[in-house]
Order: sequence, then C-alpha cells, then structure tokens
Amino acid sequence: MNNRNTATGDPFDVRLAQAEQRLSLPKKNRKKPVLTGDSSLNIALRIASDLIAGIAVGLAIGYELDRWTGHKPLFIIVFTILGMGAGMRNVWRVVNVMNVPADVAGTQKNGRDQRGQRIDD
Repeated sequence: MNNRNTATGDPFDVRLAQAEQRLSLPKKNRKKPVLTGDSSLNIALRIASDLIAGIAVGLAIGYELDRWTGHKPLFIIVFTILGMGAGMRNVWRVVNVMNVPADVAGTQKNGRDQRGQRIDD
C-alpha cells in the first residue's frame, strides 16, 4: 500500500477523506430511514406466497411421511390440511397488522414490528 499525504491533491485520497468524515458523524445526527406503507401488490404477493408455502410444506412433509411409513393417503391429507391452516394463520396476521391505527403503524401490542423484530433494536 502507498501512504500518500492527502495534501497532494490526489482525487482518490481526497474522496476517501471526505467519505471517512461523513461516516464518522455521530449516530444521533444521522437521519433515520422513513418507512413507507406497503403497496397493495406487495400485500397480495405476500398473502399468496404465505398460502402456497404453507400448503407446499405440508404436502412435502406428508408425502415423505407416507413414503417412509407406507400409509399412502393418510399423512398427505393430514399435513396438507395443517399447511392450509398455517397459511391462513399467516394471512390473518398480515391482515390484522394492516388495521393498526396510523400512530402505531408498524407495531403490534407485544412491542414487535410486522416482521417480529423488537422495535427498540
């Protein structure tokens, strides 16, 4: 590596010094990113993926259990129904979060946001 003095006017060194200066700002002076509302398309795609994923996982588990135990239709039916229930539960959670008032947007009663992360983290 080459240790050059920033006073020489090397454009890279000047830009590097400016970048380091911007990054060394105290955290309290930085702006927090503004959270925007979800679009209808995002919500529809999330609901569809939650339903499909629940059914697919239940179907896969049921198929493997049927193949392993030899009970052909039993576990596929049971776990597909459980997958449908899990998908509907996820959809219910998404819909309930959408109905939260604007002053508490993005938070739930247990202090977590929609993705399950702590709010003060």
